[in-house]
Amino acid sequence: MQAGYVGHISLTSAFERPLVPRQLPLAIPGFTGRTEHLATLDALLTDNDATVISAVVGTAGVGKTALVVRWAHQAQRCFPDGTLYVNLRGYGPGTPATAGDVLADFLGALGISPERIPVRLDARATLYRSVLAGRRVLIVLDNADNVAQVRPLLPGAPGSRVVVTSRAELKGLEVGEGARRIPLDLFTEHEALELVRAMLGPRRAEAEPEAIVALVRACARLPLALRMAAGRAATHPHLTITELVAELDSERGRWEALSVPADEHSAVRTVFDWSYHRLPSTQARMFRRLGLHPGPEIGLHAAAAVSDLGVRAARESLASLAEQHLIEPIGRDRYTFHDLLRAYAADLAERDDDRDQARHRLLEWYAHHVGSAYRTIIPERADLHAGAGLATRARPEITFAGPLEAWVWADLESVNLAATVRAAAHHGLSEITMLLADIYASALGLAGRWDDALEVCRLGLTAARHVGDHRGECSLLQNLGLLYRGVNRWWEATDIYRSALALARDLNDALLEAEVLSHLGWGYLELEQYTEARRHLEAALVLSADEPPGRLHGFIEFCLSGVRTGLGDHERALRHAERSLALLRQAGISDVEASAIHAMARARQVAGAHPEAIALCERALEVESGHDNPRNHATVLDTLGSSLRHTGDVARAVACWREALAIFDERGDHRASDLRERLRALEADQRQQ
Repeated sequence: MQAGYVGHISLTSAFERPLVPRQLPLAIPGFTGRTEHLATLDALLTDNDATVISAVVGTAGVGKTALVVRWAHQAQRCFPDGTLYVNLRGYGPGTPATAGDVLADFLGALGISPERIPVRLDARATLYRSVLAGRRVLIVLDNADNVAQVRPLLPGAPGSRVVVTSRAELKGLEVGEGARRIPLDLFTEHEALELVRAMLGPRRAEAEPEAIVALVRACARLPLALRMAAGRAATHPHLTITELVAELDSERGRWEALSVPADEHSAVRTVFDWSYHRLPSTQARMFRRLGLHPGPEIGLHAAAAVSDLGVRAARESLASLAEQHLIEPIGRDRYTFHDLLRAYAADLAERDDDRDQARHRLLEWYAHHVGSAYRTIIPERADLHAGAGLATRARPEITFAGPLEAWVWADLESVNLAATVRAAAHHGLSEITMLLADIYASALGLAGRWDDALEVCRLGLTAARHVGDHRGECSLLQNLGLLYRGVNRWWEATDIYRSALALARDLNDALLEAEVLSHLGWGYLELEQYTEARRHLEAALVLSADEPPGRLHGFIEFCLSGVRTGLGDHERALRHAERSLALLRQAGISDVEASAIHAMARARQVAGAHPEAIALCERALEVESGHDNPRNHATVLDTLGSSLRHTGDVARAVACWREALAIFDERGDHRASDLRERLRALEADQRQQ
């Protein structure tokens, strides 16, 4: 018998005939998308000094493993000495893999016999680095828990390369080892559609194209969810895509539709559970509470309110959740998360006994700050809007130092407007619904979101009528009238103002009646019924005669200027406009000063004094607030363009009208079509000259 052999089993040194392991799992069939990420990983191979070339990070189910395994199958041809792969179980059933156990497995795969593998972790790591020295091995560390779990598994010298995936950020690898972090986001809509069509086949996909788009939306473009849903459709040929979307849209059927029976590793909810159950109790509670937030974004203070935490503790919890990719930062102290994680968090929150108190606390927080911002921006109207007498509390409270801070907060929260009102109405919080709707309806109208604005206003009206608050109902009716005017439904607006007027008279409130009359006058002015408009406006002046000068008086004079302009009485139109400006300045109201100056410009324009009209329009543009109504800005530009055209400055007139038209189009303003025709005619004349 030849020395060194026993029963044909080789006992030669482990270093004489090294093994070439190829441990990668099967790549997912039908892999689509991620072209840019694959190219990024390819490009990183050219860095000869790198060891840890990349850490691919992202939320649960986003396809980190699928991407890296796909890439590794293609890239391993560049690594003649082998490919090592391990699932570190950072997120999943059981406990995370220890670095010591992984090193033992890797050393065995590289040809080290069990008796030669040391016991101590540091000794194993030393031997591992020695074995890899001078070799080119690709090492895939999948599903890492943290940086400490990864570091003992890194080679000691260039040649071999490491790619890591994790739901955690792993910023330590970027700082300490020079890894390139590659954040993996949701599929683009194109990538999502491509995957679904590939799984269903062209015939079935083409049969229900709209339902395919709805399916992508219902799965929030999350790759795992898309694969589960499309797989369910592919294995159930009698299930239409439309029926599948209906399942996904229901709370009861969503998670069943996004799973494979008897395969919990493929269930979307199970994958989410693996991340959630690792959270400390405070973070877990914060995650659940975020599911109660009705809007697409949540700020630090709102998160603190709904979770009943202080600002500092809330900030720490949010940062930790972002580190685990359960939520995503989108700005300073502002976060969001994709729809399926939101639904998952909301489902968890509904199991808490104190969910109703938490939800009420959040919506009251919004109501409190909406009212506070409104009073800061327009203090003289604090007692005229619905819910002004509603005592709200907020913890933590934001204090606005002035109108600018209030506007900044309002701008940030604008994305949550409609959803917040819907949530308050849905949960029967009538007074909060009234307050939110009365202010939010106007804000949504200014943004050109007419459908949302009308819905919100009607929700507020229903709430006001439910609790019998006639003052609130009157205020919301006026808002509804303004919205109908904004969508060019003039006569309906006038009918609504008449209903509001009847309520104001029943309340025996002269100032409220004057305000409604002023809106009625404005409505008749827009309908070019100047005599009727003047009658209502003059009646409003009489009723408000004992009130100190303020916004209402300035508005009435502004409208009377328009009436006189329409009647051809240019001098009186100018005097009314000048009086409007003086009243607003006397009351210290600067945010609508531009409108009064614009009324003066209109009076001079109709009188044919175009140079004066131009100067006044330019002045109005100069004094505009940075947060003024964009449609008012466009209206001034429209007037300016008309007078410029009359003076022969056609090029500048075209520029003004184009800018105005862009705003009208963006805001869905009915005046866009008329201005577009005037602009086309002017540009045609310019080309002919």
